[in-house]
Amino acid sequence: MKKICFAIALLGVVSGYTQSFQRVATGPNEEIELKIPDSFTNMSDQDRMQQSYSTKVPLAMFTNEAQDVMLGVNYNIMQWTESDTELVYGFYKASVNNLFDKVTFIQDEIKEINGRTFIVFEIVGSIKDDNSFSSKRAQKNYTYIQYTSWKDQVLLFNFSCKARVKSQWETIVKETMESVRIKD
Repeated sequence: MKKICFAIALLGVVSGYTQSFQRVATGPNEEIELKIPDSFTNMSDQDRMQQSYSTKVPLAMFTNEAQDVMLGVNYNIMQWTESDTELVYGFYKASVNNLFDKVTFIQDEIKEINGRTFIVFEIVGSIKDDNSFSSKRAQKNYTYIQYTSWKDQVLLFNFSCKARVKSQWETIVKETMESVRIKD
């Protein structure tokens, strides 16, 4: 009986937990808004460059206290208008497939979020570690990326963490990504 009461109490605590969010604005004129978990902090320019695969500093990068979860906002100068969405979708899907040795798509679609068209990829991807000193195990990551046209360029939102903690973050990142609002 004690075990049943403990299980019910634990279930109540777990199901009652809600993540609190803060709304942040970024971009040259703070025209990009999204909700991020209260526990996230904005990374310094130096930290952003170390975590980014880009040659320029991302517009914003946020991380949790352990710095094992990253949420980035960036843009690139590839020309894109909304009428090019289908073409750009194919290009980015091929790019995502090339980033990993193995990719499992959870979400792979073009959808509208707050009145704007986005290309959305939610994946678990693995990269094989070919280092001869390692155990040759693949590194698995959970990644949620969405792209949209912004000022005739590509604006992207990227969340990533280790696949083993995916279940802790997937509902949070979906709420974050669905909260994106962009002023034109």
